[in-house]
Amino acid sequence: MPRAKSLSQPTDAAASKPLQAVPHPVACREGRGVRFFDCPHYDDCLDKAAKALWTGFTCAHCPFYLHPANTA
Repeated sequence: MPRAKSLSQPTDAAASKPLQAVPHPVACREGRGVRFFDCPHYDDCLDKAAKALWTGFTCAHCPFYLHPANTA
């Protein structure tokens, strides 16, 4: 008789941690987007845009732009 599969809860420590916001730049035409220059992740987003050869990017859809208090 085949064993029944049971759904178990994840026991991984990472699974129990709360989700955290991650920077999320979005490609756009140069000069068309808004940016959050004071964001501590701005340099990382700029690097991502440069590596992807984007002509511009916007922070408008990023959780750190929408809720600057999360940048602590």
